[in-house]
Amino acid sequence: MSASLVHKIPVFFGLLWLMFACENTVSTSLDHKACNAALDCVAGYVCDRATNLCVHPADITVDAGGDPASCAVGESSCADGCVHVASDPHDCGGCGAVCTSPDHGSGVCVEGKCNFACTAEGYAACGRVCIALDSDPDNCGGCGNHCPGAAGSASCVAGKCKLDCHAPLQACSGQCTDVLSDPANCGGCDQPCGAGLVCSNGACKQTCEASLNNCGGACVDVATSASHCGDCGTACPNPVHGSATCAASVCAFACADGYLKCGTGCVAITQDPKNCGACGHACNAPANSAAVCNASVCDFVCNAGYAKCGTACVKTDSDPSNCGACGTTCGPNQVCSASQCTSTCPSGTQNCQNACVNQKTDPNNCGACGTMCNVLPHASAICSNSTCGLSCDAGYLLCAGACQKVDADTQNCGACGHVCAPPANGVATCAASQCGVTCNAGYSNCAGTCVDEASDSAHCGACGTVCPSGSVCQGGMCMADCNGGMTTCGASCVDTGKDTSNCGKCGTVCMSPPNSAPVCNGGKCDFECQDPFLRCGASCIDPRTDIKNCGGCNKMCPAVMGGVATCSDNQCGVSCAAGNSACDNQCIDTNSDPKNCGGCGKKCPGKKLCALGVCLP
Repeated sequence: MSASLVHKIPVFFGLLWLMFACENTVSTSLDHKACNAALDCVAGYVCDRATNLCVHPADITVDAGGDPASCAVGESSCADGCVHVASDPHDCGGCGAVCTSPDHGSGVCVEGKCNFACTAEGYAACGRVCIALDSDPDNCGGCGNHCPGAAGSASCVAGKCKLDCHAPLQACSGQCTDVLSDPANCGGCDQPCGAGLVCSNGACKQTCEASLNNCGGACVDVATSASHCGDCGTACPNPVHGSATCAASVCAFACADGYLKCGTGCVAITQDPKNCGACGHACNAPANSAAVCNASVCDFVCNAGYAKCGTACVKTDSDPSNCGACGTTCGPNQVCSASQCTSTCPSGTQNCQNACVNQKTDPNNCGACGTMCNVLPHASAICSNSTCGLSCDAGYLLCAGACQKVDADTQNCGACGHVCAPPANGVATCAASQCGVTCNAGYSNCAGTCVDEASDSAHCGACGTVCPSGSVCQGGMCMADCNGGMTTCGASCVDTGKDTSNCGKCGTVCMSPPNSAPVCNGGKCDFECQDPFLRCGASCIDPRTDIKNCGGCNKMCPAVMGGVATCSDNQCGVSCAAGNSACDNQCIDTNSDPKNCGGCGKKCPGKKLCALGVCLP
């Protein structure tokens, strides 16, 4: 055997071994070996994706029409291989159409339509975000269930609200209470002061100390009291995730740990889309999506039924710029219908900017091309029988054109329009969709009625204890006559200087607006708003959500073209109509705006116009 042959033998066996060792990766056999993971074969062969075998090009499987079938029946050939566009979240409804999802979620594709599912343990969908309902104080145990934390720190533990009060405040009946001045909790919870007494520095006394003001029996320093800042009854607003403060008779607030003061609110800049990474940095969002902020970085989540193509949220079955797949553009005289570019729209649909839509159900073209339905907080726009409407998020109910929480709203308690009637000497409440009553300091709840057991002859000293005919009730005891400067009103001995049922004179009952409690100061009726409501004129408003008083009295959110103004967490925002994009706190039609053509900030050069999201030549 020649020396050259000796050297070639190991090389030959080495190649032979390599051929068989690599058979599972790229087949070199002529006998229909399997394609590798990348669907590749050796030179001279192609991968028949219908069988996943390497074959000669002439032997590839053909479909019923006689065309080469690179993918199995029901699959489409996309850049990432053969996919089921009916169920693939990366090619949903068409190649490249991606189903988006918020943090702690994943995109899903069902019958070619996108949505998302919250996949992290303990998280649930609230609108277009995934929330940990067992620990989120803004959604504790359910979407929209906010844990009140005025003058304290609210937290959510195992789906239940928890309140930690800052000294010297104590948690009394679910509220942080100043036991140094509250006449109903003087020195501690449920320690009321007797008739005619005030609470001063935690003790019931005849009068307030010289440096303190008497505000309805509470002795406070109006220069520093957040409940009576500058004057009795002037309460400072408590922002969400913050506590009201008062210094030199001027209201302010402090934010809880992890939150930053931005304008009139306390925000987490790592996740607030209105203040993402910095105060005032609002995230933009294309049409048919919601802005989100993840780790101080802006992003967006497409609405249900829409997929992400580049920086847009589209329906590939009707979008002429993404017809059947992302980037597939129909010709100038074509329309997109059922994911195909064609010349005319089928019966039952209309041509709106080269898209075939059903004007009876399309919220972007409801009843007519370009008629966009408005979107409000906690809702999605819908179009039914050519009429715009709203679909409320989970946990909310449509009441008078807005999506409301009916489990805690005294004006819609358990059902739309079910108003909890305010009682005399107390305030109406709504909890777990049931109306209730919270009585003023010094009053007791006797079968839903707030009474002064110190003076009420029908409840003298205790509910249901009736004084004998001809006697009166004073100090919780039945007596023959009133004394000690008390006024006889019927069979009751009252202090007309502070009795809300006999304010100034017998029979004058103090009433108050919704979300407030009546008070009688010096024989004159007044009211105090219940937290978190704020007194603005003769009303108690919610500065967290009121667009006319957002973050404070008379702080109106500016009107928005192409959408509506919103107020959430004490800050103004915008909610754009279906079909419009949110660009720098404005609602823009990126199909026609030359300053935002095809997306926010995409400006057409010179004086060129914009049509269908493309700058005209």
